[in-house]
Amino acid sequence: MDANEASAHDDAIEALKERARRSRERGDRATCDERLEACLDDLLAEGAQAWEAFTQDRGGTFHHLIPADARGAYLELRRLRDTHHTFVELGSGMGLITILADLLGFEAYGIEIDEDLVEISRDLADRYGSSASFVQGSFVPTHYRDEIALLDGEFYTIAEGLDAYAELGFDLADFDLVYAYPWPGEEEWLEELFARAGGAHSHLLTYSVSEGYGLSGNDPPAAPGF
Repeated sequence: MDANEASAHDDAIEALKERARRSRERGDRATCDERLEACLDDLLAEGAQAWEAFTQDRGGTFHHLIPADARGAYLELRRLRDTHHTFVELGSGMGLITILADLLGFEAYGIEIDEDLVEISRDLADRYGSSASFVQGSFVPTHYRDEIALLDGEFYTIAEGLDAYAELGFDLADFDLVYAYPWPGEEEWLEELFARAGGAHSHLLTYSVSEGYGLSGNDPPAAPGF
């Protein structure tokens, strides 16, 4: 990347964050939150139904999609939205958590390898007035894929496929908040991926059944004015 390309890329990132800041300032946040609260149960229920229908269509054996605790994610995102502006979900599935992030004021993007799930996510976003964006592809950066091929044991994350970051026009490091629900045994690998490819001041939000949600990163998030 030459100096002009680097400058254009930096400008694009700043524009992305500015859009997120403006989206926070539009209208009355309390009113927006009330609207989201009013439809939250329906949104979560429809997301669960979409997952059940999808797994049934796949014969009930589609092991690359297990939903996280969406209501817990909603609470975490509400807590983090004053300290983070941009959001990307690695393996967005039905798109539910990315949609929640968008409705809470993040500039939100979801990366999903399965084309059918991307379409389901976009339809769900449309029905709930969300402007969340979804792209098809692998969330594993292309320069990291050869190393995955060398890992021992079972590895469920799909590294092949389209380069999602090329489709987005942004790198993993360009997002304030990165969210993922890693497969058991892949937690350390995901943390290493984030350490290598994440931004210097980005944070990684992860979910596990046993421990719930956890946040890690280079700097602890602080609320404005503190």
